[in-house]
Amino acid sequence: MTFTMSDYELLQAALETVREAVLITDNQLDRPGPFIVYANPAFSELTGYTAQELVGKTPRLLQGVDTDAVLMQTLRKQLLAGEVFSGETVNYRKDGSAFRMQWTIRPFPATGQPRYFIAAQRDVSVMRTLEQQRQQLQALVEIQTRVGTAGLDLQAMRDQVAEVALVVTGAEGAAVEEAEHGEMVYTACSGKAAGSLGLRLPVVGSLSGTCYLQRESIHCRDTHKDPRVARVAADKVGFRSGLLVPLTHKQHCFGVLKVYSAQPDAFSDGDMKLLNMASQLLASSLADARIFKGERDRRSLLVDSLPMLISFVDLQLCYREINVAYTRWYNRPIEQIVGKGVADVMGQAQFNAIEHYMLSALSGERVTFEFHLLQADGTVKPVEVDYTPVLSGQGDVQGFYEMIRDISDRKHAEQDYLTGAFNRKGFDDRLEMVCTTARRYRRPFALIFLDVDHFKKVNDRFGHAAGDDVLRTLVKVLLSKVRDSDIVCRWGGEEFAILAPETSMAEALDLAERLRLALSQHQFATVGQITASFAVGEFDHEESGQAFVNRVDDALYDAKVAGRNRVAPAN
Repeated sequence: MTFTMSDYELLQAALETVREAVLITDNQLDRPGPFIVYANPAFSELTGYTAQELVGKTPRLLQGVDTDAVLMQTLRKQLLAGEVFSGETVNYRKDGSAFRMQWTIRPFPATGQPRYFIAAQRDVSVMRTLEQQRQQLQALVEIQTRVGTAGLDLQAMRDQVAEVALVVTGAEGAAVEEAEHGEMVYTACSGKAAGSLGLRLPVVGSLSGTCYLQRESIHCRDTHKDPRVARVAADKVGFRSGLLVPLTHKQHCFGVLKVYSAQPDAFSDGDMKLLNMASQLLASSLADARIFKGERDRRSLLVDSLPMLISFVDLQLCYREINVAYTRWYNRPIEQIVGKGVADVMGQAQFNAIEHYMLSALSGERVTFEFHLLQADGTVKPVEVDYTPVLSGQGDVQGFYEMIRDISDRKHAEQDYLTGAFNRKGFDDRLEMVCTTARRYRRPFALIFLDVDHFKKVNDRFGHAAGDDVLRTLVKVLLSKVRDSDIVCRWGGEEFAILAPETSMAEALDLAERLRLALSQHQFATVGQITASFAVGEFDHEESGQAFVNRVDDALYDAKVAGRNRVAPAN
């Protein structure tokens, strides 16, 4: 079969319309090559580089400090052997931000000496983050279960803490070190550290002592390159790389939890994050075992010490296990929550708003969403909710773990200082989350953009203070008309955006028209009446969030060009 020029034009057009990032290089694998000969628009969107900036350059410009050097060597060997390569590592965009990239590279032609290498790539950062969060939640539950078996005996508790730390991080050795008379004493050991019980290190001049004194976690990638390490003692126990976290309870640090390996750089940042989370639980349990000596009840305070609500919900949507945070949040004793239906505890109205998420979890889906949760005193706080299904050995869903985090501080950081609406960062974060949810469950989702008409004239005539008051009042009007689940954001200047989950195009057009009328009829202080131009779009599950935003933003321009004070649908 002979290809004509129109055939090549057709192939190029096809590459430029696919959503997967595609990169083509020449066959020069030796430095400074290979060199890029083609990058499709999806690749430019993924990396931030234009095609003009990429052609003639080497793909190595995407690599950085966390790119897996061993994997890149494997890639080279396989391509030299004429094999197809598949892998995953960290790459970097033009702005320096890192992302997790999964890609496949094929030689072309497939037989003989290749002339080109064709790479298909995709960003799997969100997927890997969700997987890591699920693993961490399961690990925390495992920690609670295992440490709970230590009962009320202090030494049994120490031993279990060391063993749990060893298991959840995959370390070779683990130790609990407690401060005693100017020294750090190994009070419990596990793995290769088992023979080091009673080992003493100076507080001053040791890595453990530094962690204890500064109350800060330490990720030591190589003891041979870290001047803070007591090298002789480290080599004696086979400590070449490790993680150290302070054991702190109620502002009192009584020791250090350490895991280590005989290999350099054996632990990831994810291991450190998990150990930090676990240390709060472990420190609480150790402290209580030391202080109360047998006054602990069967429920472990490991999970109770977490600054979040954790529960297990069964198939009948009843609470079977909860942590103490639940009793504080709802101001009820444990017996008035455990065994009760979720609707009975949180209230029917709030339950109705999230029931479909719970049913999704019971169908085997992992669910994450944001919600405004009512407390016993009537206050409402923004929270992030995570449901993780629990499966039997046969794969049947038995219920789900629920983890609820108060995100008030994060919300404040994402709040526009002038209007109180979400700022651009808040918009971007929620756009990604809502798009992912809508795409996964094939649910409708709409976006509304609006821009105040002739706002510059308002500032010029009445002053910026009056203009600021218009923007503050405008947000109040919007919030009074939208649903609690809708997200109002200040996109920038006098332009605003509304994310409307579970909303079709027809419903969004109706909402936009009601908002337009409400603004045009409102009497603004000093200024009087104003109008705004609107654009509405419904999310296409096959498009990216940025493409969706661009599409609706184009429609907003159409509304303004067409005469303003109107609603324009996005194509």
